[in-house]
Amino acid sequence: MSDPNQELKDLILALDKKLDGFDRKFETQITELKNEVRLVRIELEAKIDLSRSELEAKIDLSRSELEAKIDLSRSELEVKIAELSGKMDGYSKRLDQQEFVSRGAILALVVGVASGFIKYLFFTS
Repeated sequence: MSDPNQELKDLILALDKKLDGFDRKFETQITELKNEVRLVRIELEAKIDLSRSELEAKIDLSRSELEAKIDLSRSELEVKIAELSGKMDGYSKRLDQQEFVSRGAILALVVGVASGFIKYLFFTS
């Protein structure tokens, strides 16, 4: 019969070789997984950068469209304000003329009433 210590050593050596094989397999699989993760990360970063660029371009386009609309509205409002200002000047001139006429009419009415009253008091026979 063979030596039991030798058999144990042989078994331990065989088990050690198998464990080394598993270690190598795990290391290669881990390395492959790391490489795949790197590739996926690079692809995702590229997609994110592309999406970010597209989004920034859309935002810039929308911003420029909105600024153009705001400028157009602003110019339209300025034109309308100028028109209203001209109309208000015309109305104020008309009101000034009406006030002058109204004052003249009231003055004529007061003078007429006063002269009638004076005539009634002093020249009645």
